[in-house]
Amino acid sequence: MIKSSSTLNDRENQFQTGHVVSVATTHLLHDAYSSIFAPLLPLLSEKLGFAYAMAGLLSVVQRLPALFNPLIGIAADKKVIRSGIILAPVLTILAMGMMGRASSVAMLAILLFVCGISAAVYHVTAPVLMRRVSGNKVGRGMSFFMFGGELARTVGPLMITAAVSWWGLEGTWRLIPFGLVASLLLFLNLRTIDKEGLRNFAKPSKQPLSESFRAFAPFFGQIFPIMLFRGFSKTALSLFLPSYMVASGYSFKAAAAALAVLELAGAGGALLAGTWSDRAGRKKVLLAIMLISPALMYGFTLCSGIMVWVLLVLMGLVFFAGTPVFMAMIHDLNSDRPSLANGMFMTLNFVAGSTIALLVGVFADHQGLAMTYKICALLGLLAIPPTIALRN
Repeated sequence: MIKSSSTLNDRENQFQTGHVVSVATTHLLHDAYSSIFAPLLPLLSEKLGFAYAMAGLLSVVQRLPALFNPLIGIAADKKVIRSGIILAPVLTILAMGMMGRASSVAMLAILLFVCGISAAVYHVTAPVLMRRVSGNKVGRGMSFFMFGGELARTVGPLMITAAVSWWGLEGTWRLIPFGLVASLLLFLNLRTIDKEGLRNFAKPSKQPLSESFRAFAPFFGQIFPIMLFRGFSKTALSLFLPSYMVASGYSFKAAAAALAVLELAGAGGALLAGTWSDRAGRKKVLLAIMLISPALMYGFTLCSGIMVWVLLVLMGLVFFAGTPVFMAMIHDLNSDRPSLANGMFMTLNFVAGSTIALLVGVFADHQGLAMTYKICALLGLLAIPPTIALRN
């Protein structure tokens, strides 16, 4: 039976909870495996003999394929995206699962680069599918999507810590079969998403590429300074927190637990922020995040004991709340090239994140992580003026 256009339009406007959860779960699976590099850094650096600057460079290698995000977005805008997003997590599971077996920095770089390719494909295409099943509650949908990603970065450190405890660093490849089974189950679930409704959503592009780029440029010009300056604290925490904790006298297990606590709180912040931005407005929520973040980061460098863990929770709630708001703003543009817009956002993330990872790594080698964290907190203050200048 042929569905009427009104029925299809109703479905487009509905928040399809089951499908939203399915897409968010693919994000959890992908990022659980892609996030194990940071908790393994203390062990990998000891095994292979590299410093913080090299850790920053390896992070750049992992993000390098993001340069191709606009091209991935152009390709993705030409066809309906559905079960194909499960192939990216499979590649990530295979690459990251072999990281403990890396016998050299070069081999580690190759594995991270492969993971970067799959991550680029996934993070350009999956948010567009999430938009398509979120109806008229895009902020809420992006919160679910980022909740999956942040929860993954809680699961990842706990998962890899358990694997190292059971099998040792070189035995962590045994995590691969678990990820592949989960990928198969998610693949079967994603195939139930209504292809006809998605095809109706994916209308042919009417605007030339050059005009699309010109239309996006003012928006991305506004948000890039915010992404850059808030990125110092976020990158320092997400990449170097386990190393910071170990350097501060904590054990490897406690350092991995600290990252898990940060990311678990981040999952809560990501889940709430997009929904709040639907109600209070994107700019107000972003401004609150930019005002609170520097104080929390600086306070973290000064505290000890139980306050370390309290501030980890508070930082997690705030630091990772901005991304779903940015993603909702991108989809508020109502472009006929949503994957291209998302690809451009991810490319800017690469430029900002890679530059910052290198700077943080080099400075940490010379001044130590404690001083580096203080400077990152102060740099976060520079994100406030461009946030105030954002047009609603």
